[in-house]
Amino acid sequence: MEGITIHIGWEYFIGLLSALIAMAWYSNGRFTALETSMEWVKNMLLDLKKTIDDASANERGKPSKEGPETRKPLKQQTLW
Repeated sequence: MEGITIHIGWEYFIGLLSALIAMAWYSNGRFTALETSMEWVKNMLLDLKKTIDDASANERGKPSKEGPETRKPLKQQTLW
């Protein structure tokens, strides 16, 4: 026995082929929407810049360290 032979009827072949085409079409639409919408990247970079600017301003204007440092929790970013 050299290998495995699988016999598939034409009905199943057409079904598998159409399922592959449907998956490719769906995933292409998802990736296209992600690639064309760059608003989330802009918002993320602006939030990051603001956080860095606030941290550097606090360090410059901060007197000597008095007690434990308290930090605000970071804002979670979402893609969709």
